[in-house]
Amino acid sequence: MKIAKCLLIVAVIVIAIFMGGRYVLDLLFGGMCGNEIIQEVPSPRGEKMAYLFSRDCGATTSISYQLSILDKGEEFPNKSGNTFVSDGEFTIKWVNEKNLSVKYGRSSETYEMDTRVNGIKVEYVSE
Repeated sequence: MKIAKCLLIVAVIVIAIFMGGRYVLDLLFGGMCGNEIIQEVPSPRGEKMAYLFSRDCGATTSISYQLSILDKGEEFPNKSGNTFVSDGEFTIKWVNEKNLSVKYGRSSETYEMDTRVNGIKVEYVSE
């Protein structure tokens, strides 16, 4: 039981450090990056908006393709995507109001693949 508790504490600490580091890096260097919206796709009832966009952070990094799911009327931020990040282009399609499908290339490198964001279930299909 002690080992499981220690492992849980270590896991929580690692996650906290990762999230804190990501926040600090985005805070420090986020202004160097720019987002270009490729596609805005409203959910069937228009309550959510899926943004497919490219993100470029300058000469030292390559362009990435990203997805954010936001509430209707929420301002699109100059931040990394909150749902999916890949080095290759992909397509998105609403299945219904609560489900979104993402199709991406098998050879794509993926950096983030969240399956539930902002009340939406996300399904990934590699082609």
